[in-house]
Amino acid sequence: MTLGLTKVLLDTNVFWSPVDPRTDGWFLVGNLPALIALLVGYVYVAKIAGPRWMKNRPPFDNLKPVIRVYNFAMVLINALMLKYLLARTYLGGGYSLYCQSINYTDRSEQAMELVTALYFYTFVRIIDFLDTIFFVLRKKFDHVSVLHVSHHCLVVFIGWYGASHGYGGQPMAGTAINMFVHVIMYTYYFLASFGKRFEKYLFWKKYLTQLQLLQFIFCMVHILVPLFDSRCSIPLDHVAVVIVPVIFFLAMFSRFYVHTYLKKRSTEAMKTALIKNVPLKERALATSRDKLRFEEIKKLN
Repeated sequence: MTLGLTKVLLDTNVFWSPVDPRTDGWFLVGNLPALIALLVGYVYVAKIAGPRWMKNRPPFDNLKPVIRVYNFAMVLINALMLKYLLARTYLGGGYSLYCQSINYTDRSEQAMELVTALYFYTFVRIIDFLDTIFFVLRKKFDHVSVLHVSHHCLVVFIGWYGASHGYGGQPMAGTAINMFVHVIMYTYYFLASFGKRFEKYLFWKKYLTQLQLLQFIFCMVHILVPLFDSRCSIPLDHVAVVIVPVIFFLAMFSRFYVHTYLKKRSTEAMKTALIKNVPLKERALATSRDKLRFEEIKKLN
């Protein structure tokens, strides 16, 4: 089974021909060159053209109301999509959470509603590129990290692959969780857009990252079930296309979490310990010296 998965990963021909007859002929479906052009264009704007265009321009801080509306709209879209998906899979569609096959011949009303909704959701993930555009226009270039850009690209690729090679089946659990995480994530962004008014209520940013990590762990374990249970009829390429990005996301988000929260907390604890060990007299002298330097600088200016 492992050899079969490796073969799929190395066989690039599997990406070219759409195998799901239900979506054959739909816009962008099976069109890998168009997808590559879209993703390359996004990366070029995010990392090269956008920063170059903004180099001698002030940040567009007046975009905050637009960003607020965008974030709220994304909360609603993801929440409605999640409700729609669950009603046609695990909470009304007869789906098994443990093991669910893909049926390419199912053209029932419920199946086609699900396929159409997921196709639409792929374009929602393309609209997510606006996150990056807003960062660039506000000159928050440090936010346009490798993790940020690669995450957007891979999520769109997975959506495109599902549209081309078969929606439904085992990956739907991960898709539902991803929608839920996006509801929470965009809720955070929406509240954060109000600035200091809501700052004290946003202590849970760390827990949002933890939720994302749990999402990746679940998806990684859940998508591997078909490799060990023959009752799950799902192509190996579906497993590969999900598992590789998920492992990458798990590694990158774990690195971000350690760097942002664990190391930062360790550094702050060390600083506190050092300050406690400095005698009060020396601390007072250091403060006095800082005040004198400040007064001297003021006189020079």
